[in-house]
Amino acid sequence: MQEKRSENSYINNDILPFLASNFGYPIHDAEKVKINDIPIFRPSGGRAGSIDIVYYHNQEPVLLVEAKTKHKSHDVALKEALVYLKNFPVDKPEFSPSGLPPKILATTVGKDIKFYKWKIDYSKPIPDFLTEEIEIMPFEKLILYYGLVEEYIARILEPKDFAVDFFDELVSIFKYHKKEEKITKDIVKEVAYQIYNYLLNSEKYTGDYPYTELNLQGQKAIRDLFKRFDVIASLSPEIAKEFRKAILRSFQGTEFNQYLTEKCVIDFVFGLIGKLNKNTKILDFECGSGGFIATAIDQNELSLENVMGIDIEELPYIIAKTYLALYFNKSGEELKLIPIKRDNGLFYHGKNWDLVIGNPAGSNKYEHGKEKDIFKNLNRDLDGNGKEDKITEYNLSIQQAIQSARIGGKICLILPEGLFSNSQDEFLRKYISKHCNILAIISLPSGSFKKGTSVKKMKGGSQSTSMKMSILYAEKIREVKENDNLELDTKHLDYPIFLAHIDKVESGSGDVSDWLEERLRVILEQWQEWQNKAELKNIEKITTKLNKKKRSKEHQKLLFNEVESEKIETKKVKLKEGKSETRISEFLKDLLK
Repeated sequence: MQEKRSENSYINNDILPFLASNFGYPIHDAEKVKINDIPIFRPSGGRAGSIDIVYYHNQEPVLLVEAKTKHKSHDVALKEALVYLKNFPVDKPEFSPSGLPPKILATTVGKDIKFYKWKIDYSKPIPDFLTEEIEIMPFEKLILYYGLVEEYIARILEPKDFAVDFFDELVSIFKYHKKEEKITKDIVKEVAYQIYNYLLNSEKYTGDYPYTELNLQGQKAIRDLFKRFDVIASLSPEIAKEFRKAILRSFQGTEFNQYLTEKCVIDFVFGLIGKLNKNTKILDFECGSGGFIATAIDQNELSLENVMGIDIEELPYIIAKTYLALYFNKSGEELKLIPIKRDNGLFYHGKNWDLVIGNPAGSNKYEHGKEKDIFKNLNRDLDGNGKEDKITEYNLSIQQAIQSARIGGKICLILPEGLFSNSQDEFLRKYISKHCNILAIISLPSGSFKKGTSVKKMKGGSQSTSMKMSILYAEKIREVKENDNLELDTKHLDYPIFLAHIDKVESGSGDVSDWLEERLRVILEQWQEWQNKAELKNIEKITTKLNKKKRSKEHQKLLFNEVESEKIETKKVKLKEGKSETRISEFLKDLLK
């Protein structure tokens, strides 16, 4: 008991006067400073204690302080402050009208004081709080940060502040008001929708908006958040990238079943493709968050009307619409120009696209019905043997890409590596080889996509992101003919292909891009060097070993069957860090070895 009295005495006689005299914090105002008045409850409902100090302004909690005497430490104080933060009585309007805990924490050890800003780490199964030490905030600066001063002017959102000051808080509003322990698919959708809805209806947002199922307390919290920032004036590619990064970070939970492509992979793909004509027509028939579409437009100054992104699911659709609106500074009626369509990507969407691109997720589109409409466009029996093929979405995605491209058009897809070697997928390799010249295949390491996401197979089973994926880059050379078999002219197969393989670095912790970006850069340099060579010496050395007739037979055999082949010369490029290496080969024979 003596310790408690001593601590209360320390708070009243030391800490409160210190904060008041040095930083302008209220001291004798029961409405603005509450000492041991904010209760912490056990899950069973009983009171478990109270918070040392909570400062209020306009009835909202603005600062939580955990006070320790000089023989304690800031680390101990911060741990306790985070426990109180997690258990702040946000469900009781008398303690938090907005339904949110304070955004700023402070710890005191004697008269030494530290301030912290917190954010939520959504990479864990149950999100946890992360803290960052910040400069000490005087009271006036603190309430300015909250937008609670009179005649407050909405702040421009800086990219570096977007996640913590805006996105995380919007997530928190839905998380707390929906009483969710972890971020859910529904919360991500709601967050994206509220941003999009604000861009569409910013002038009306403080009236009947936002449209949300949250109670009045939650709606007020959303309106207050959008009042604090000038979102329209903040629109930029950098803000959009931060939005997408935050979405990627959120997509760690197993329930999402979405593939989101890292920005470094997207940039690599367009480095592979090279500069596009501004009139290039691009189709991404399973566009996800819109990363390929945004990058294509941004890097090549393409007009929006020449681009189309399609996704059947509501979640990626609204994320893509919001991402592109942020990226290209669109609001109000201009949002109708965003080239994202909610539809089944396997339906017919034209056959004259210059570039068909994307990362088909492999999710089951049959569950949406209209199977008949899919097969108006695509084939159930590619090899023409009278038996239906094993239908997977990857099968259909490959067909869709080839069908949609014009003659001479390019195709770039991210596909499971097994498609290039599994015996059951031989007919797909034949289909690709008959209608396309394969320009490059780049094998990506396991872990190139977000952990916890999965890819479903049609008619049973699922595949996780641990499976290896490869980038296929090809040029369409022949139209698809109805009832055509997959017999190949082996002479056509005698051409060089760029092949590269990336092994995952031994320590792959942290962001995927931290270890993958450098490795992709090395591959891209090799690709550019390979393209510029007038003569391909490795090909000359290899092809002289076989006469023309034998070579054609070997091509046919090695391309479509699992047989042993002689080792051919390859070029190796080692990276300075890790054990990752790239293997470059210029010979078709090595394609499916």
